[in-house]
Amino acid sequence: METPTNFTKNRLENQGNNTTGLGYPTTGLGYPTWIHTTTSEMGILYLGYFLLIMTSLFGNSVLIHIIRTRQHTKTATNRLILNQACADVITTLTSMTAMFTDSLFVTRWFSGTGSLAACRILGLVNYLPPFCSVWTLTAIAVDRYFGVTRPLQPSPISHHIRLVIMGLWVWALASSAGMQAMASLSFVGKHVYCVTDFSHVKLTAGNITALCLLLLNFLVPLLVMAVLYSIVCWRLWSRDPPGEGANHERRHEEAMKTAKKVTRMMIVVVVLYVLCWLPFHFFVSLSSLHKISLPSYAVLKFIVWLSNAYSAINPFIYFSFNSHFKHELTVIFGKCCRRPKCCT
Repeated sequence: METPTNFTKNRLENQGNNTTGLGYPTTGLGYPTWIHTTTSEMGILYLGYFLLIMTSLFGNSVLIHIIRTRQHTKTATNRLILNQACADVITTLTSMTAMFTDSLFVTRWFSGTGSLAACRILGLVNYLPPFCSVWTLTAIAVDRYFGVTRPLQPSPISHHIRLVIMGLWVWALASSAGMQAMASLSFVGKHVYCVTDFSHVKLTAGNITALCLLLLNFLVPLLVMAVLYSIVCWRLWSRDPPGEGANHERRHEEAMKTAKKVTRMMIVVVVLYVLCWLPFHFFVSLSSLHKISLPSYAVLKFIVWLSNAYSAINPFIYFSFNSHFKHELTVIFGKCCRRPKCCT
């Protein structure tokens, strides 16, 4: 879906007389100038989304295969990771694929009965998997918090894992439904475009609700993860293992090694989450309040690409820091790459 801005439209409206009936300049191909990009920009976007789709499908599919087929990986936390990987695959097949297609063509929408409803359904589908993925990441943080602070008691999440996963999807669906206020049809000449127009919405109650939902699905997960992971790191670093003498020293070294590894993983998870999603939420929020405009359509495309990139990066975080996943990955590709023995 496209996202025009006040800045780009107003700037282009004053550039010449080659305009549509709405006052928007055209490229001569029937496309509005505010969505026109150079050939090199389109090529970069095309390549970027192609690599993103391939990486995401590969990483998440392998992760799903490992969790589904390996008995020792079927823990509550790994079931949440499985849920997140499934959500990321859906993101890849819906949002990323749509953006990849739009990198090749400026996708026009159809007119007539049901066009607005279909546009809003598309918006719902685009937001549903990322919202579920982010909240699954938050649920993983909660589960790890209970695992460290109450190691002898089952966490509430692991005890009700099916209800938790169902609740994550229900909440993501409700949040995505609230975002429908942002989806609209843009008529440029004879052509219709399905847009997510954050900068031209009026601050009605519905749009304010949609904006709050957008912020809620970024700031709240970030705050929860930051607080819980900080507590987990502090507990791991301050824990003194039982024992005396050489045995105590060995356990202490192992505990510190585990603490350092877990700390690195948690820092990577939170930092990558912020780097990928902060630009998107920052510009969407401020443009909705008419406080800022995007400098170009290419910049907007990159911001959306960056938010989608988190779905592709996620599985490789687990492959890098989880010894079980790393081992299974080695086993899978060790078999694939192993040369067959020659017959004698």
